[in-house]
Amino acid sequence: MDKQTTVGELRAAVQQFVAARDWQQHHTPKNLAMSIAIEAAEIMEHFQWLTLEQSADLVKDAEKRAEVADELADVLIYCLSFANSANIDVSRAIQTKLIRNETRFPVAEAQKRP
Repeated sequence: MDKQTTVGELRAAVQQFVAARDWQQHHTPKNLAMSIAIEAAEIMEHFQWLTLEQSADLVKDAEKRAEVADELADVLIYCLSFANSANIDVSRAIQTKLIRNETRFPVAEAQKRP
């Protein structure tokens, strides 16, 4: 589905979901930023105390991967809602950040690190 659904379509779907429940009053940048952090912590809970190998194995298990996918969806939904609330163009923000990171982390330098 990633190749068939645009960021704009996802933002619209999130906006419709929020509007249908009259949640705009609660979806302030502060509340959404906090919600993003809380949901990200719920992803981390799945991996807490696991070794690198165990964490790689966890996402190979279909049931566990589905649980993590649900948490990731929560993070992304809140991120899109934040973008809606703050009027941030997600595609532009990502492209701008990648350009900035090209300067900050040149390929030649990054490849020198283990």
